[in-house]
Amino acid sequence: MRVDLPSLQADGTSHNWVDLKDADDFLAADLFAIHRAVRLPVGGTATYSPREFEDDMVNALLGAAITAWSFQAPIPAQNGVAAADVAIGRVMRARDWGVLRRKARPLMDELEGDGDDEPGVPKETLTSGS
Repeated sequence: MRVDLPSLQADGTSHNWVDLKDADDFLAADLFAIHRAVRLPVGGTATYSPREFEDDMVNALLGAAITAWSFQAPIPAQNGVAAADVAIGRVMRARDWGVLRRKARPLMDELEGDGDDEPGVPKETLTSGS
């Protein structure tokens, strides 16, 4: 899926863009890695921002989902040891990231199995005595 962003490329006429993998291209292992990317300390006096927690989840997803982009830098998955938030943060304007975040949220919801209707999944009926 291609996401067009508000900012313009160096030519001044073409918008920047990001290509994301389709939900069907993710393995369960990818989702497990996304879940492991965000950890909260247990006990102690550490604090966190709920919005930062959400941002970290989205960036972990984007690190696995971005397959190509128009920026003059390697995509997060090819950016060596740089975490996805660092790789994205170095090249993307805040408005671009906001648009990308909104477009990526339905992908995350689909991977998580959120929602009543799941495309391609038959409705199951429960029978007693099985």
